[in-house]
Amino acid sequence: MEKQISIIIPCYNVETYIDRCFQSLKQQTLGFDHMELIFVNDASTDHTLDKLTNLESQYPDNIIVINFTENRRQGTARNVALEYASASYIGYVDSDDWVEPTMFEKMLIAIKQYNCDFVECRWDLAKDMKHASPIKKLGQPGYYDLSNPDTRMHFIGTQIGLTALWNKVFKKSFLIDHDIFCPEQIRYEDIFFCYLAFLYAQSYYRLDDVLYHYFVNPTGTVQRRKQEYQFDKMDIALGFLKTCQARGLYNASLQNKNAIDWMFLEKYYVYMLWEVFEEFPERSYSCYLQMQQTIRELIPDYKTNPYRQWESNAFDDVMLKLVEYNLDESTFNDLKNELLTKFQTTC
Repeated sequence: MEKQISIIIPCYNVETYIDRCFQSLKQQTLGFDHMELIFVNDASTDHTLDKLTNLESQYPDNIIVINFTENRRQGTARNVALEYASASYIGYVDSDDWVEPTMFEKMLIAIKQYNCDFVECRWDLAKDMKHASPIKKLGQPGYYDLSNPDTRMHFIGTQIGLTALWNKVFKKSFLIDHDIFCPEQIRYEDIFFCYLAFLYAQSYYRLDDVLYHYFVNPTGTVQRRKQEYQFDKMDIALGFLKTCQARGLYNASLQNKNAIDWMFLEKYYVYMLWEVFEEFPERSYSCYLQMQQTIRELIPDYKTNPYRQWESNAFDDVMLKLVEYNLDESTFNDLKNELLTKFQTTC
């Protein structure tokens, strides 16, 4: 039977969780026969591969297992899996998460009905299958014609912090035609992927349903703090900016340039400097100086970016003002402590 969707699931040491993830996919109202599941075992050291090969032997028409003998991280896993995908639509699921039974049926109905480049749903943060906290609603549900400049600005403004792959379904042709990929051997690769998708997309649909359950894994990447790889976000943002310049996206239009600059500023500086404040206070001044120099060199007109006025909030305003001033370390640390006191409960 022809597959309607290929779902890519990177796996690393998830023997405890993979059965829950698989069962939620097998029970889809779309119909399991219409689905192709591509599991990538990223050199797991537990029994993940055993479980995956067992599933593949049970469901050879629906499951493909790709095995890496060396750990190559999620970016490589997702890129390689896309080469194996046979369906016209691509979804992504993290192997320790699970989804609602209606997720992919609802998302395929929307993407086909509106002929969108991609669709997404809402999600929650789940401690287990009985306890979850929905994230706040960002933006209105429905169809977005991104060829309209005002709609595109609104879309990027509301989406700029939502760079997960696992709550989205894409047209495969959209990803292939625009060479949208994950950078490899680096974390936070989904930021790069989603930002390229946001720039290239001409149409989009947002579902108002909470269909994805993101497991708050105490041993997962998101929960491990004060790790050096958190600085990969800065490299990802720089790589995104350079890729846009190399592809001609940056100079294609003033609207493109403004959007790319704002995406870069938010990920490279605003979000990252706050993270440094909280997790690496002893490095915050040196990071601030490095970021300040980079922004002044690469985005000299950041103060007049229209996204700043449109999306303006008190926190972003204060953080961006810090770029303007040549602060000594003592003054900077005083301001940092004031900001932590003022914004820590809201950020």
